[in-house]
Amino acid sequence: MNWFLKNLLLLIFLFPQCNFAQKARVFELHKLYEPQVAEGNFVAWKNDGILIPIRYESKSKREVSVTYTGPDADFQLYQLHDIWADFSAGNCGEAKTNGIFNKVKVPDRAENKPDFKFLPSEENQWVIVYLKISSFTNSGIFPYSITFSEQGKKTEVKGKLTIKDRVVKDLASLDFFSDFWQFPIAMADHHQIKPWSQSHWQKLEVMFDQLCQINQNSITTSVFWDLYNTRIRPFDEMMIQVKKSKEGRFTYDFRVFDKYVELAHSKGISRQVAVHNLFPWNEFLFYYDESSSSVVSVQAKPGTVEYRAFWKPFLIDFSEHLKQKGWLEKTVLFIDERDPNTTLELAKWIKTVSPEFKLGYAGDFYPFLSEWIQDYSMPVNVVVEPGELKKRVLSSQKTSLYTSCFEKENQPNLLLTSDYRDIYFLTQLAKAKGYDGMLRWAFNLWTSDILQSAIYSDLPSGDAHLIYPDGQVSLRFLVLKDALEEMSKLETISRVQDPAEMIQATNRYFLINVEAERNQMIQAMKNYLND
Repeated sequence: MNWFLKNLLLLIFLFPQCNFAQKARVFELHKLYEPQVAEGNFVAWKNDGILIPIRYESKSKREVSVTYTGPDADFQLYQLHDIWADFSAGNCGEAKTNGIFNKVKVPDRAENKPDFKFLPSEENQWVIVYLKISSFTNSGIFPYSITFSEQGKKTEVKGKLTIKDRVVKDLASLDFFSDFWQFPIAMADHHQIKPWSQSHWQKLEVMFDQLCQINQNSITTSVFWDLYNTRIRPFDEMMIQVKKSKEGRFTYDFRVFDKYVELAHSKGISRQVAVHNLFPWNEFLFYYDESSSSVVSVQAKPGTVEYRAFWKPFLIDFSEHLKQKGWLEKTVLFIDERDPNTTLELAKWIKTVSPEFKLGYAGDFYPFLSEWIQDYSMPVNVVVEPGELKKRVLSSQKTSLYTSCFEKENQPNLLLTSDYRDIYFLTQLAKAKGYDGMLRWAFNLWTSDILQSAIYSDLPSGDAHLIYPDGQVSLRFLVLKDALEEMSKLETISRVQDPAEMIQATNRYFLINVEAERNQMIQAMKNYLND
């Protein structure tokens, strides 16, 4: 026995790759931190994307190569990295800061592996296999296999792909308005680079490329540094550099703003320019004062003498600049969750200064405010009376829904702890409500530790970002792309049959609060689209 054990240990030492068997299994795309094994069979259209979550299990942690065999498809591999998250949905600000919440690791950060190889970071390594079915492949039922090779040993997952004789349109043609607010300064801070430097612009190019993948339609801009301006930063980091001369005259440098908008245009994002800061949460305005050679901050509420003295010359100069650039018609001055009565008075005043400006508003629905708001976005639980929505449609005003930190744990959201099926539900709910699309307040408001942790002091995990640095996306981002493809399918089916009954079923109010029923509705819609 001693001889046997000694030789066995010697073999293990010399050939560690033989220590343990490898295993690969397909799981449901629900909550990967509560995994449920799946059969691995999928139904797709031509030009359709399929997301296959696979957990590769091996204790050797050596390099693994992955191959795909099956119907003609563009094959992509993503290695998922665990991100710390907390179960704090519905808790914002002080409620989050003062609360105590359970934590969990969620495989959310998706790193593309163009060489189809990955080095496991743990014994149970999550990966996403993405298949983009060719538009020219045959319809029918086909076997597929995904093979994992590690040190000469192989394991594979097998299943069936049912390909329908229908073609998904490219997302660029989808009639769905996506608006994910961008935070370019947060990007620069994370990478510790100077805002608006050459390296910063290179990273912004990648950001706009990513936004195009989810049908982004709006460009998020600020007068000062970002949407909330929680601290004074250097003057040259402002998007629009506002300067006050010794004689008391304001001047404006729009060069960074112009370059940002033009870069977005070059990537195909050109329907709307949203401008923030006219009614910010902290009610501060900023400018460089030549008399003191410093950046000055002034707290001024809308309607006050100080407020109007600052913003009136800006609006006049800005509208003229936008006219010269040909952008005025698509520019929206955006206000985020501020007092509706003050917003109404501000809207009336803006129209007296520069009538061409349009306004955007995110918050509860107020009929008295609606006619003044070109771009109105509301939380998912808000119900707009049909007559009020019809007025907006007839006036060619845009309406959308949004989620934020206020949705409770059982309500649909895009958090790290949310069920991925919620993303399908939210896009379909926007359609069911008769809206134009969906808004999300933060695409990339990163912390310094975002590559490892999404636990924020005042926000639920995932509320402030949908992508990661260095060109990496999230699994939620990939699911959103897939959800938009489902919307494209619905658009196509609507041309040949009336899906009104299915759409109305999605808009049943109780679904917002009952997760199990909501998930059944999503499965019913998926079956309907792929029947």
